[in-house]
Amino acid sequence: MRVFIQVLLFCIPLLLSAQTPNRATLSLVQERGFNEFDMDLDVQLIGGSDDTSRLTGSIQVEVNIIPGISSTDQLTILDANVRGTDVDLSSGNFLANYSFTSKGLGFSLRSVSEPGIVDPETGEFDASQYEVTADRGVLDGSAYTLLTGGQEIDFNFADQPFSGVGGGSGKITVTPSRTVGSRVYFNLAVELPLSLEQAIDTEESPVAADVKIDGIMKAVGETFIEVADYARWAAQQGFPSQSEDEFQLWPSASNYHYFALGFSRATAPDQLFDFSQAGATLKTAAEFAFGSLEIQWSEDLKTWSRVPAEAMASGRSAITYLDSLTDPPIVKMDRAKRYLRIIRVDTP
Repeated sequence: MRVFIQVLLFCIPLLLSAQTPNRATLSLVQERGFNEFDMDLDVQLIGGSDDTSRLTGSIQVEVNIIPGISSTDQLTILDANVRGTDVDLSSGNFLANYSFTSKGLGFSLRSVSEPGIVDPETGEFDASQYEVTADRGVLDGSAYTLLTGGQEIDFNFADQPFSGVGGGSGKITVTPSRTVGSRVYFNLAVELPLSLEQAIDTEESPVAADVKIDGIMKAVGETFIEVADYARWAAQQGFPSQSEDEFQLWPSASNYHYFALGFSRATAPDQLFDFSQAGATLKTAAEFAFGSLEIQWSEDLKTWSRVPAEAMASGRSAITYLDSLTDPPIVKMDRAKRYLRIIRVDTP
């Protein structure tokens, strides 16, 4: 006997874990064509049959949101509880036949190693970083052939779980959602192709069986990160909460400038620009901006304007809240003599 179980897994809205940033509970949704477990049973010398099991349950994941580029460089599956509805499979004739029912099917998922690595530029990841295990439920019924006669078969996945890893490339997409207080929310969409194949052997069965599971898991939903506001940052530095316009670190820039660029009392430089042949590089100490700033220039210290895009060697002269600072802004200085300054655009 050979059993071929083809599974189409297509899931899931991601519901936010209300207490922990970067964590989420993925709840399987019921949509046509998604979360359907297409099971095909092909028994040697008897024939094939198929039925569909619909998946329900949840998956817990952890990501590492990079808000500046609306992406993540990690995706870790922490736990899962996925169930499938019962499936009836039967085929044959008076010479040979079978009738089986799968009951209480259950699957778990996990990361093979933690954290699961994601390319933050594309959102793609190696699906083999994740493992699926059939660890609950039974496949029971009977098979008959003229050679063996009638045979009762009862296979328990809890006693003999089988596992497989994802195949190919998966993808996670992160998009900004909303901001509530210090929490910044992001929508997530996860696609994870899975594959599982393993032999089933029981003492009761006179023939061998192979189980194969293939499909794509899709998950959507929301997670959040905590972003410190100025008052929290100021308290950590020992400053009053309403001290954005004070110059308590260095006389060259206000507290707000250092806050927006991710500096602390211990790391704040006395000047915010480094000058080299490449141009004037704005110093930063965070992956993303905590506030909004604008780089301006002037020829006479009287008339100021935002540095135009064509004068930027990298980055942008208009820095807004949560903008990426991974590649710091660099102003080309190959024109006439220019003075530079940074102004605060809005309050945090």
